[in-house]
Amino acid sequence: MQKYISLKKFGMVLLLAVSLTQTVYAQMDSVLVSRDSLVVESQAFTLDDFFGHILTHHPLVRRANLFNDLAFQDLRMARGRLDPVAQSDFNIKEFDNKRYYRTWDSKLKIPMWFPIDLEAGYERNSGEFLDESQSTPSGGLIYAGFSLPIGRGLFIDQRRAAIRQARLMQDLAQAEQIKEINKLLFDAAKAYWDWYYSYREYEIISEVENVALQRYNGVVKQVINGDVAPFDSLKAFINYQERDVQRVQAQLDLENARLAVSVYLWATADEESDQSLPLELAEATIPLLNESEAVSIELLAALQELAMEAHPELRKLAAKFQQTEIDRRLALEFLKPQIDLKYNFLSERVSELGPNGSVGNGDNQQFFFNDYKAGVQFYFPLFLRKERGKLAQTNIKLEQLYFEQSYQRQIVANEVLTTYNTVENLGQIIVQQSGMVNFYQQLLDGELRKFEFGESSIFLINTRETELLDARVKLLKFKTQREKSKAELYYAAGVPNLDWEISETGN
Repeated sequence: MQKYISLKKFGMVLLLAVSLTQTVYAQMDSVLVSRDSLVVESQAFTLDDFFGHILTHHPLVRRANLFNDLAFQDLRMARGRLDPVAQSDFNIKEFDNKRYYRTWDSKLKIPMWFPIDLEAGYERNSGEFLDESQSTPSGGLIYAGFSLPIGRGLFIDQRRAAIRQARLMQDLAQAEQIKEINKLLFDAAKAYWDWYYSYREYEIISEVENVALQRYNGVVKQVINGDVAPFDSLKAFINYQERDVQRVQAQLDLENARLAVSVYLWATADEESDQSLPLELAEATIPLLNESEAVSIELLAALQELAMEAHPELRKLAAKFQQTEIDRRLALEFLKPQIDLKYNFLSERVSELGPNGSVGNGDNQQFFFNDYKAGVQFYFPLFLRKERGKLAQTNIKLEQLYFEQSYQRQIVANEVLTTYNTVENLGQIIVQQSGMVNFYQQLLDGELRKFEFGESSIFLINTRETELLDARVKLLKFKTQREKSKAELYYAAGVPNLDWEISETGN
């Protein structure tokens, strides 16, 4: 081959090549040591491992798990309306050496689920100026009876409505819990796949950089032997520098992606403490992508059915609809007149309660018509403007919820179908892009063979290599986008824990 340079120029090129080679080898030596260490000490960290750790330790998951406890306490407070109540009222007045009155009334009230309240008590009153209607025998007066609404409150009242609505709060709490945890896992899945993308991109660019270094060293040897022009070594070196810059940028992206994943890693301080401590993802930890099968049309149908039945937003709307329906029934009840019957049996002696807990001394007629206190309370607003306004208001709220339910169901259905289409489309794109990667690899291999026979150039090789690199990175991007879309599919369908428990068992 013709010699392109003089001896003087050859010496200068040789000196430059040796110094550059030493610098480059020093740089790559540290990179290779780091990568070797990464490979030797690596520990796989799958998405299932990631989800399992989040569901066990993340403070937001532990916070979401408390929603059910809050709802249970709401139900407990509502049930408190049925708690028996012990009550005692004692009053005394003395003035100018006169006892005006002394009254004592102790009672036990037992509210029932059905519209009846039981009451039993002991009353003892005395005094010079006591109203005769309040006077009792010297030994006091025992009474036992009930109150019963026969108008408003017969079928539903405020306490029964509150308990039923509190039970629905548990459905709301469960839906809110699923929503919060799913949102956290979906964000975590996106962070995981960004980490996987950055990790694999760093590996690909580092691999290409190593090849560029080897090619540069080979070109330098050819320049020294006089087989190629020194200009080719400059091209090879520039190509290597470009790959090195790409590797540094990829390394920065990888570090940032690793930090983003660390946000979701927490640990509990100890078994007796609720304190959560943040963790950092070790550099030796590597993400994994297990190639999964395509989402079948049968799975899509199952997800659509599940979304319509158990999506958190739809469950919340359904619970709110039922709560408002209870309000409507209560508002209808308030259109009725309030008619409350009260009856109390009166006795001076406990023995008159009868054997085996029966009321009276065996003479029911005497029990009902001789020693008793009874009354009827009637209340009815004539225009019912407050009651009719409340009923109209609840009807409007029901109509609003109906429209919101219809809209939300359509939104959920469209999101599931749209995300499924994205997953399927990305699957087809990945197949096509994989073929393009193979084609670019064949072009590069052919260009390298041509270069060995002197029929190609460093420029063409660099061009083919850049095309292959871009194709591989694009394929990696499509794969990670598909995994993100699969997580979004389960998120759009409202599947609890994004199907983590099912995936864990291998189903």
